Amino acid sequence: MISREVATDIAFAYREVETAEKLLADVKDAMERFNAKDIRDAFGRRQNGLQLGVPSGDSGHRIFDVPWPLALPIIEAHIAHHKTRIALLSQTAAEQVAGARAGAA
Repeated sequence: MISREVATDIAFAYREVETAEKLLADVKDAMERFNAKDIRDAFGRRQNGLQLGVPSGDSGHRIFDVPWPLALPIIEAHIAHHKTRIALLSQTAAEQVAGARAGAA
């Protein structure tokens, strides 16, 4: 049997990949349709770049105006990281299943 923790971690990693792939497609589309200096937020305000950070609590920090060309490699690295995590977690899940089968025999 796969542990709840491993199953949850796999689900969260898949969610991150799906979300990041959509963001990547949206950013690429925006960069192709607009001059990078004319990409706008949901309120129609012109954006000079992205924001990265930990948005909540007293320890929250953000950096502003991360240049758009940096967005693509950051998002692609995030996707690659989580796909690697899925592969490793899938291996752990397979080991847990094999261990449960061996224990049942």
